[in-house]
Amino acid sequence: MKSFLLLFSFSLFLCSAEIDTKLYDGNNTINYYKEISKRIETAQTSDQNQTKEDTERIATERMILDKLSNMLSITLKVDPMPDSLLPDDKNISTENYQSYLNALTDTYAKIDTLKKEQSAMQSKRHYLQKSINDITVEDKKNLLLYQLQYAFYKLKGDNQEQTIQAYETLITKGEARFKQKLNQVTFDIPALEKKLTQINTKFAPVEQEAVALKLAKERELIVRETISESLSKKFLSNDMDMMSLLTTKIDLTLMLSLAYLQKNETQKALDLFNADTETLQGLTPDLIDYYTYKRTILKTVFKEVAGNVALALSSVEQSAESIYDFTYSKLTEALFVFNEKGISILDILKVILIIILGFMIAAFYKRKIINLATQREKISLSSAKAISNAGYYILVFITLLVALKSIGLDLSNLGLVAGALSIGIGFGLQTLVSNFAAGIILMFERTIRLGDYIEISDTIRGTVSDMRMRSTTVTTNDNIDVVIPNSSFIQNNVINWTLENDIRRIHIPFSVAYGTSNDKVEKVILEELRNSSINYVKKNAKYPTLIWMTAMGSSSVDYELIVWVRGQSTLKPAGTKSDFLKFIYATLNKHHIEIPFPQLDLHVKRNESPKEHNEEKKEETEPKML
Repeated sequence: MKSFLLLFSFSLFLCSAEIDTKLYDGNNTINYYKEISKRIETAQTSDQNQTKEDTERIATERMILDKLSNMLSITLKVDPMPDSLLPDDKNISTENYQSYLNALTDTYAKIDTLKKEQSAMQSKRHYLQKSINDITVEDKKNLLLYQLQYAFYKLKGDNQEQTIQAYETLITKGEARFKQKLNQVTFDIPALEKKLTQINTKFAPVEQEAVALKLAKERELIVRETISESLSKKFLSNDMDMMSLLTTKIDLTLMLSLAYLQKNETQKALDLFNADTETLQGLTPDLIDYYTYKRTILKTVFKEVAGNVALALSSVEQSAESIYDFTYSKLTEALFVFNEKGISILDILKVILIIILGFMIAAFYKRKIINLATQREKISLSSAKAISNAGYYILVFITLLVALKSIGLDLSNLGLVAGALSIGIGFGLQTLVSNFAAGIILMFERTIRLGDYIEISDTIRGTVSDMRMRSTTVTTNDNIDVVIPNSSFIQNNVINWTLENDIRRIHIPFSVAYGTSNDKVEKVILEELRNSSINYVKKNAKYPTLIWMTAMGSSSVDYELIVWVRGQSTLKPAGTKSDFLKFIYATLNKHHIEIPFPQLDLHVKRNESPKEHNEEKKEETEPKML
């Protein structure tokens, strides 16, 4: 098994490659570029049968390598904020204040553009990484091109990240300066209101012209089925006029709201600020984004001057929309990048929700199968347990796959992961996997089932109370739960007392004294046993009850009662043996059959002294006097 896993992982690595990080990371990158350049030259000169495709590929590799060399020495270009428009020692005109606001808005737009480009770079790197990892033998010649292109996008993405951080620093300082200088601005409120009125009066002719152009367009479509060039130019001019009026109106309204905010007329300022939302809907998508950034900057000013409560209460709808936009932006903002894929809080919540839902479905399935087994006699509990466990783990595995796929993670490289994991299995997780495999074998082989009474060793004997993929629980007759790894059942001998049926033969030893008739012992025990209430297999020719003489000991004649038991008597051998021994003891006493115990006769021999022995011998040899 271990050799197979190692061979499998080795075969996977032969058809794959890893990202060459030395192309963009490290202190010796320039020298490494020189090595790559020499490799490209060698490939070009050594191959005499190059195709047009090979020539174009080599040229592209050189071009990208040159760009990589230039990117290492590139310096960040960040447009500074026009702080001179907001001096510290004199008043600030409305035009300069608006210009500084436009500069802040442009910086916001640059950051958004860079983030979109960065996201596109991540997608491209993700695709290239997949191409590199899944490289085939036929596509091996393009490996260097993929590596160089990946390094190019990686360095470009890093430069974009540094530029974004620099612009965000400018935004933080610029917003603070913009809010600080509000009281130095000289707003001309009557002039602003007059300009706003003039702009509103210009809307009617432009809107009427737009209606007339639409009618003319419909007429041309009816007659010619195409639109003339002159009419298209008029449409473009009308759209430009409309956009100019709308943007000018929004700018004037925002400046006027800041003017009232400076005078502490908060309600007027908030009403004007919220009135722009309807006007925004008439702009193009790019302009909507632009003025959304501008309104975001002004919201920070309103929050500091008017307070959060006043801003929130000014418009319930606007406040709710703002909260929704802020929450959604934070939830979808990438916390980190995994496998060239940005992972956000929303992605994490989505994965957690899918996993919880999947585990709930798996648990419901497992519980439902067990309930069916208890309600229907056709399905055994052990079979239901095997089906429920197998289905449970399959559902959990599918849940994990769906959860990862839901956030856009590429699962095509699971073969590589499995190959790497197989090495870990071979060296460190072999025991865990062997237990898991043994659990699957036990569930389908069914040599050990729930409720079986098994004996693993002299000290472990009991009923199988639970079977899992890794281990099995055996409850002894002393109500002790013993958790045993499943591999132990495959590697070692196991006695299953109830595999095919629960009828088992037991041997009950007993002894009687010498001189007792064998026929009497057998007759007494069997007759009394037939009339007793002890649970055993009776009147069955296949399972007869017998009395065997096993030995003639030093002080007794030894017998064994051979009896077959079933059911609970099989599951409790010690208790069953105790019941039969009590019965035999009572029966022998009842019929006055002696139960022997070891006896020893001790003969004491007197030890005479040598002196007494010689005197006795002398008396025997002396002649007797008459």
